[in-house]
Amino acid sequence: MADYPHYANYESLPAAIIAFGHLLREQGVNVGIQETMDAVNAATSGIIADKNNWHYALKAIYCCSEEDGKILDELFDWFWGKERNAIKSHIRMKNQSNLRKQAPASVVMLGKGRNEENQKEEDSKHVSGANEVERLRKTDFSKLNEMESSWLEEIAMNLWKQMSIRLKRKMKQATGKGRLDLRQTIRRSIAYGGEPIDLRFKRKKPRKQRLVVLLDVSGSMDKYSFFLLRFLCALRAHFEKMEAFIFSTHLIRITDFLNDKNLESTLGMLSRKADIWSSGTKIGACLQHFNEQYAKRILNGHSTVIVLSDGLDTGKPELLATELQKINLRTRKMIWLNPLKGMSGYQPVQQGMKAALPEVDVFRSAHNLNSILELENFLLHV
Repeated sequence: MADYPHYANYESLPAAIIAFGHLLREQGVNVGIQETMDAVNAATSGIIADKNNWHYALKAIYCCSEEDGKILDELFDWFWGKERNAIKSHIRMKNQSNLRKQAPASVVMLGKGRNEENQKEEDSKHVSGANEVERLRKTDFSKLNEMESSWLEEIAMNLWKQMSIRLKRKMKQATGKGRLDLRQTIRRSIAYGGEPIDLRFKRKKPRKQRLVVLLDVSGSMDKYSFFLLRFLCALRAHFEKMEAFIFSTHLIRITDFLNDKNLESTLGMLSRKADIWSSGTKIGACLQHFNEQYAKRILNGHSTVIVLSDGLDTGKPELLATELQKINLRTRKMIWLNPLKGMSGYQPVQQGMKAALPEVDVFRSAHNLNSILELENFLLHV
């Protein structure tokens, strides 16, 4: 039988947990950075000392469905057990070289392992890595260097996808059972001697809702717009009813070009629209174009509209206020995300922002990863 990975093959407990996460991900379980960090925190709290508690903890952290639970149950004893057990044939083992350490095997739990000094060194490296991730999540996009931007992009895409999946799950649960269907309940009770044991419910048909996002790509937003564009790609992958636009001096619909699996082609297409990038800003005129060409077809009274812009408009503030008011009449919620709001001491004193605020339901920042992740609370019913 192939020499598949076992926790004893790793030099530290965090390394073994990361490898187990990779193993689950190979089988289709949605395991990301946050889940891995939660598992490490659970292990360091002492729960790993009891094998059953450790099993239940990992199941709670990693599993979102019955199928996920079955996969974890089958892999757990085999990976974390004292002996390597056989595994069913439907579990596919891939890229094992990425999961195994080349260093000599060392037992890392249950009282066996490396000497205390080496263990502390390995654990300190993991803590430093976790702290670095948290630092990047709080760093303003405009202050990232090229290497940090690349690393944060990978972290962000995973977190945004997880956010979209959670939103779908919450929305499904939020529908509830609906109202009690008395007629059907009485009919079903006949089989139980008239006792209403099997309650029947009328499910309310969900209204079709749409997410509409307008991204400012003008010169003043240059340090933020490409990162926010990646955010739109992640949302597009999980929100079927989403419309996306970019604007500066004029408006362009980009919905059909957003693709999280081929982001380079998206950026290539948009680069051919060079006249719109890093130019001036005419927010009012662009929203007027949106209202005239798209609003009647896209907005249905239950839509959520998100504007990603610093509000530095070179046009007339009266036009901006008027067009936002028109959008408000056709939408359920208007959200404005402004990167400048994340700066210390910021006040919305710009003419464009002052004109927009009376028509905005939610005014938040969008300067770093954490601020964008907070948007989850406002997208629950989209």
